[in-house]
Amino acid sequence: MAKKTKKRRPGRPTRLDASRAALAGIDLAAVDPLAILRAIAADVSAPASARVAAAKALAKTIPQERKPAEHLEGDLVSRRALRILNGGKV
Repeated sequence: MAKKTKKRRPGRPTRLDASRAALAGIDLAAVDPLAILRAIAADVSAPASARVAAAKALAKTIPQERKPAEHLEGDLVSRRALRILNGGKV
């Protein structure tokens, strides 16, 4: 008598299959990632860690102005702190 094997129940879909199913029918060229990040950062019902991560990602996209070094050395406290950090050298 031949031994019958039971058919295994299907498990969880792979990440690739789940992503394909979730993104089916969505035009990825029309999606604005910055708008999605803004929506996540502003959503009070979203977890705090998700809002913080979205805000950090948004902050990285904004170009920051670099100030010249002479503007940073303006006041007495800054000059003294820089002198201490340089080992007493000016």
